[in-house]
Amino acid sequence: MDVKKYFQEKKEQKIILHNCREIIYTLSVAIGERPFTKYENLLRTKEYITSRFQALGASVRTQDYIVQSKKVSNLIADIPGTKKPERIILLGAHYDTVEGTPGADDNATAVAGLLEIYRLLSKHNPLRTVRFVAFTLEEPPFFSSDAMGSMYYARACEKRKEPIDFMICLEMLGFAGRHAKQNYPLEDMKKYYPPFGNYLAVVSLPSSSEFAYLWKNTWNKFAGKRKIYDMIGPSSVPGIGLSDHYSFNKCGFKSIMLTDTAFFRNTNYHTENDTIETLNFRFLSYNIWYAYLTLLDIANQKVLPNEKTSRH
Repeated sequence: MDVKKYFQEKKEQKIILHNCREIIYTLSVAIGERPFTKYENLLRTKEYITSRFQALGASVRTQDYIVQSKKVSNLIADIPGTKKPERIILLGAHYDTVEGTPGADDNATAVAGLLEIYRLLSKHNPLRTVRFVAFTLEEPPFFSSDAMGSMYYARACEKRKEPIDFMICLEMLGFAGRHAKQNYPLEDMKKYYPPFGNYLAVVSLPSSSEFAYLWKNTWNKFAGKRKIYDMIGPSSVPGIGLSDHYSFNKCGFKSIMLTDTAFFRNTNYHTENDTIETLNFRFLSYNIWYAYLTLLDIANQKVLPNEKTSRH
């Protein structure tokens, strides 16, 4: 064992844990519900995420658009690539909630992950550009509509023909435990996955499976016993497309989702009980740490699956 590396990782994970508590407290307690119907809270959330990015040295751009006569915004920050700056890996998370929930897991954990991965990755000079996007209006009634933040963004990228290698959607990263019951959309899945919800999953449609496998194999190289499980299936499998990766798939981009499996595990999903007290911060902190290591490794790879395909 590399003792110095071990203790450095533990130190970093403690910092991640502390920062996540602060971010999630602000979003789910100090601000609270963040739906479009509580527009002032949505604006406060936008301002908070922007200020947090800026405190990390990020230059934040906004993509503004109008929904029901009100301006809403996606927030964008880049870490420019050094050798392939034109190639983009996109990491995204939505910051709104449904009505009636403080949204600690859904999706303050993912926003915390977005900000913390930016903090960690900004200390490096990756080969490819890594783009961080905080999306507005993912939740119903906007999901899959033209007003959905990620749909609005992905369509603009499609129109500009942006060279996005793939998109990584962060969706609920912090609910887990050795005794947390894990449910599955298909009975047969119980043969291949753990009975308890103490792991993170990487999810994709078959069309993006190469990137799901790439993410899993890279993650597991770093994570040891805390391995990630891949869940790949068609859109007919319940839950497989229920987040912002849906928008990128629809617009022709490769995309994957990182998730604690949401309502298949977290019974607080979309309720008033989705609170900060229910989260497993240790689980969240190492998920963010290994996501950072995985993303850094992939961003520095000379050739990705989509480039291999395009050469033939």
